[in-house]
Amino acid sequence: MNFGALDWIIVVVYLSITLLAGLYGKRYISDATDFLLAGRHLGKFIGIATLAATEIGTITFMYYAELGYKTGFSSFVNGLLAGGVMIFLGATGFMIFKLRDLGLTTVPEFFEVKYSRRLRFIAGILVAVGGLLNMGVFLKVEGTFLTIIAGLPLSNLKWTMTVILFLELFYTVLGGMVSVVITDFIQFVMLSLGTCLVTGYVIWTVGWSNMQHAVMTNMGDKGFNPLTNGDYGWAYIIFQILLWMAVDTCWQTTAMRTFATKDPETSKKVFFWTGFIFLGRGMMPMLWGIGALAYFGAGHDSLQAMPEMISRILPSGVLGIVVAGMLAATMSVNSSYLLGWSSVISQDIILPLRRKPLSQDSQVVLNRIVNVCVSLFVLFWGVWYVLPGPVYFYLNITATLFLAGAFSAFIGGLFWKRASTFGAYCALIGGAVGSAAYFFSIPASYAGMSAFSLAAIGMIVGSLAVPNKSRSLEA
Repeated sequence: MNFGALDWIIVVVYLSITLLAGLYGKRYISDATDFLLAGRHLGKFIGIATLAATEIGTITFMYYAELGYKTGFSSFVNGLLAGGVMIFLGATGFMIFKLRDLGLTTVPEFFEVKYSRRLRFIAGILVAVGGLLNMGVFLKVEGTFLTIIAGLPLSNLKWTMTVILFLELFYTVLGGMVSVVITDFIQFVMLSLGTCLVTGYVIWTVGWSNMQHAVMTNMGDKGFNPLTNGDYGWAYIIFQILLWMAVDTCWQTTAMRTFATKDPETSKKVFFWTGFIFLGRGMMPMLWGIGALAYFGAGHDSLQAMPEMISRILPSGVLGIVVAGMLAATMSVNSSYLLGWSSVISQDIILPLRRKPLSQDSQVVLNRIVNVCVSLFVLFWGVWYVLPGPVYFYLNITATLFLAGAFSAFIGGLFWKRASTFGAYCALIGGAVGSAAYFFSIPASYAGMSAFSLAAIGMIVGSLAVPNKSRSLEA
């Protein structure tokens, strides 16, 4: 292991700068809108940085590297689809333009605007459950990376998880979205530098020809062609397109960036240019995983192979910069997710149960309390839960638990005048039931496709069977 005193100095200095910058954002918090959406003042460049940083974390590099190690160059299909869908949304403004124009604060709020207050409450519960289960594995995966790369024994993993959580919770609870946006910009710069450094070192040290040979030897054609790979295929590709359409429009942490931009046109520009970053976000860490396959050979722990390789091939100094970049990614994603799920719980589950509205100051306090509670759940879930398969598939399905139904309900509410409350209920139920099949040994691609199919059928059939006279949004 090459992690030495210089690396620790780099990491500590970086963390100190980040925490101070995050705390600086506290002075700009005057009400709940400032706390949750930074006053809706995000411009194009800050919007791109914060959206990219929010959805690129250490866990992103870990699960994509795991896919690269297990499925070779075929894994590139995931990065191409993620980036391609975001570029499409930015170019066309499909859904995101209308969503920003509504002036929403949370995703479940849409269900009250279009359907009913009760459905907003139900949607809030489903969003919170899917989001918390999704985020629940972040700390364990991220802690594994940082523990290994710093040369610490894995017996220290729980302490690593706790320290990571405390650091990001500290400034998120105090400064909300303002602090998140400020630190996101700093973290985006460090993350970009670290990503480029690792990619260059992996290709230079391991060798491109060795990486190709390792994939061909261990996987054959299915390591290069996703259509012949049993983990992918057409059903998986269609599922991923639908999933990323839903993630970019209905996933709370992503949607908060849409809601926080200063106008709909800015939202389009933010998504379009961030899409190109998402191409590299996927394929670079997949190369790291392929490099780990060539470096260690098959049979290594698929999740630990990449950080173990990096800890050996990067020199001291460079390793510190990379770890600082990964910490940047970790803190950026987790702080945004903490804020996202706590905002849903407070705004869409707790507040609708009250007969009298809370003051702005009380709403900020409530969000801070929920932030702490969410953090404790994430810590305990990460310690005790055992993943049933690759991290990426687990994250896909826990997100789909809500996203499949929400996507159909959003499209219906935005573009179909006959969309009804009953249809939205059927969509949410169908999406949740289809997603749950994964936990009964159904492959992720089939579980995901069934979730989106059942949700769409539920939305259409339910709306036609039980129409209503609720408010409709202009198409």
